[in-house]
Amino acid sequence: MWIEAIGFLGSLFTVLTYSMKEMLWLRVAALMSCLAFLAYGTLIGSLPLILMELTLLPINAWRLFELIKPRLTQN
Repeated sequence: MWIEAIGFLGSLFTVLTYSMKEMLWLRVAALMSCLAFLAYGTLIGSLPLILMELTLLPINAWRLFELIKPRLTQN
C-alpha cells in the first residue's frame, strides 16, 4: 500500500505543476514529481517509467538552475 502512496504522491506533484503560475515553483514541483515517480518506478520495477524520469530529472534540474542562477550571481 505504501508503494502506491509514492505513486500517488508523484501524481499529486504532476497535477500541481499544471496549476503553477510561476515557473520556479513549477520546476520545483516537477523535480518532486520526478523523484517520487523514480522511486515508484524502481519499487515496482517499471523500466519505462524509470527511464522517463531519469530523462526528465536532469532537464528539470537544469531549467531550475537556469532560473535561480541570476539570483545567485547578483552579489
